[in-house]
Amino acid sequence: MDTFLLILQALVVVGAIYMGVRLGGVGLGLWGAVGVLVLVFVFGAPPGEIPSDAILVIIAVITAASAMQAAGGIDYLVHLAEKVIRSRPRLVNYLAPLITFAFCAGSGTGNIIFPLLPVIYEVSYERGIRPERPLATSVAVSGFALAASPVAAAMAAFVGLTGDEDGALSLGEILLITFPAVLLGTIVAAVVQSRVGRDLADDPEFQRRLAAGLIEPPASETGEDKGADVPATAKRAAGVFFAGVLAVVLLGAFDELLPTYEVDGTTETLSLTTLLIMVMLVVALAVMAVGKVRPGAVLDAPLTKSGLTAIIALLGIAWLANTFITGNEDTVIGGLTDIAEEAPWFLAIGLFLVAAATTSQSASVNTMIPLGISLGVPVATLAAYLPAMGGVMTLPANGSQLAAVEIDQTGSTTIGRYVLNHSFILPTLVIAVVSVPTALLISRLFV
Repeated sequence: MDTFLLILQALVVVGAIYMGVRLGGVGLGLWGAVGVLVLVFVFGAPPGEIPSDAILVIIAVITAASAMQAAGGIDYLVHLAEKVIRSRPRLVNYLAPLITFAFCAGSGTGNIIFPLLPVIYEVSYERGIRPERPLATSVAVSGFALAASPVAAAMAAFVGLTGDEDGALSLGEILLITFPAVLLGTIVAAVVQSRVGRDLADDPEFQRRLAAGLIEPPASETGEDKGADVPATAKRAAGVFFAGVLAVVLLGAFDELLPTYEVDGTTETLSLTTLLIMVMLVVALAVMAVGKVRPGAVLDAPLTKSGLTAIIALLGIAWLANTFITGNEDTVIGGLTDIAEEAPWFLAIGLFLVAAATTSQSASVNTMIPLGISLGVPVATLAAYLPAMGGVMTLPANGSQLAAVEIDQTGSTTIGRYVLNHSFILPTLVIAVVSVPTALLISRLFV
């Protein structure tokens, strides 16, 4: 009977996630809340813990990033990326993913790729390079780069979950594991993807569109400096934002720089989660000051909307997963302990699959990392699994994927009829297969 009830509850979780993915956006979190309600009222499960720390971090980071966007800082970053890509157009297959990695890791959001997509397409098309190659790799990288970001919500969630565990790592140590691993995965994926598909001159779909007049001719290079109109305030806003990111990394890497205080006779050090929230809110105010941004403009920034969507999705899905695990802890944890002892790497696969199902890095971290902690998996090993949350690009349900398909007028970037046969699946799998084992090798230095 207990097994039957467990299966029914698992079906509720899967069903809620499925319906949420179909609805998209905030629907993911709302359906997660429906699942929590069913588990609590129908099955009598105690409500799981709400991921409040992760939600607060998202609010702080998105506020700072939205302030930078309102000040024109993101436009300035896109201008810099465009200059680099256009300066070496024949290397677009490699430069585009690397710049995407740097920008997404630095800003803590994959949304920064949206203004880069037209640039990547135009440069590749103008040079006769199949746009699918750099577009697909760059989109996939935007899902993995957050595992190497000091200010990503998923990273903050990981730090908050593991900060009090034995063998806890500083933020700098975590990045030493994930950053080079994801960077190597990006490079390998770019090399592999540069050989995917036919060249445009030999591509039948492109030739059909060209003959039918369905595609515009490539835009000519005018030599105009598109960054000439970028105001100085935008440059200063971007500088202040990344100075804040650097401050978080440095303070998180050296515990002796953090303040300590007495709590019930015990000396405690400021947590990295609190540090991140504190610094990013101060950075938001500083960005508003140097960028001459009105408070209302921060709320109107597109990133604010994205952040609210992420908060609602995280609240519903992570709460649902925590409720299911809390209500079935003995059965779930007990059954998985033996598997973890024999094959602890299954948590990485679980992280990948949960990310794919929820399309949320934060939700996958808040779902699988507590499970890994309960099974006694070392924190360094769990950190090495973080790149697996790039599984968000497995299903063609992300805005950046759909945008890349729409932008590519040659028809080379596609979403197939069989769901998984889309242009982004190969670079997604390549980055995962390369970055996770690489991170595991590096993590052995910390275990």
